Amino acid sequence: MKTVIDAQAIRFYRENGYIILRGVIPAPLLERLRAMAEQAREITHRINGPQAQRLQPLGDHVDMTALKEFTALPELNAAFRALLSERHYISPAETMAVFFQPTKNTWATEWHRDLRDHMDADTLTEVLEGKKWEQFATDLANFNQFNCALYEDTSTWYVPDSAFRMTDTPGELAVARGLDRAAVENKAGTRSEAEQELLLQDYCANMPGAVQAHLNAGDLLFYRNTGWHIGSYVPYRRRATLHGQVDTPEYWAWKEAFPKNYERIMARKKAGKAAAAA
Repeated sequence: MKTVIDAQAIRFYRENGYIILRGVIPAPLLERLRAMAEQAREITHRINGPQAQRLQPLGDHVDMTALKEFTALPELNAAFRALLSERHYISPAETMAVFFQPTKNTWATEWHRDLRDHMDADTLTEVLEGKKWEQFATDLANFNQFNCALYEDTSTWYVPDSAFRMTDTPGELAVARGLDRAAVENKAGTRSEAEQELLLQDYCANMPGAVQAHLNAGDLLFYRNTGWHIGSYVPYRRRATLHGQVDTPEYWAWKEAFPKNYERIMARKKAGKAAAAA
């Protein structure tokens, strides 16, 4: 690994919520991971269609040998422990994803913070089971993830320091709410591919303080997903990027329980709405 994890690097991550680790993957492993990713690409296109952005969990679909070698890389594990704590570890290889470029049409996610922006405030409160969102979201133990590029990747943008403050600025909200899901996917088809690409370039770049992560093959973007971030994808730029998380035992346990808790909450809300409408 080319990046030295010294006091300056640790301070940078803990102040900005992201860091790029250069040259994480050695060449022989990179070749094997690329072969695995191409198999995953074929599978997700067959299952989910040509616009599919990811395949996850990989353990259900492809051979895990190369991915397990990746998650066991000594320098990478040492870097994560130095940036966070000795209790942190890479989540199991079987749970990881590979991100891909779309086959046909340019699109993006919306600017978002993970978890908070995927449910209403009342549901978030219930999901947290008594935890205070701001404290839980800004705790360095939680919400650490990575994108590791197998080919050059410039898809991800991030707002430094936003992961350590849950209050959004007016400028951030204005940009983030400036486009909706229909617009970032050009669902109406009213724009040409070039028009859509330029629209999304502006949408990404206009977010106050946003930086674009420029990853070469083998580079890794490590970031806190409660900070403002976005992915913007074009068909002509090949993409295969590993995606995983770095957890503590406590945070892993919370994540494991989350799907059932969320399903239970949503089922109860659905039943309540049905009863009210009856």
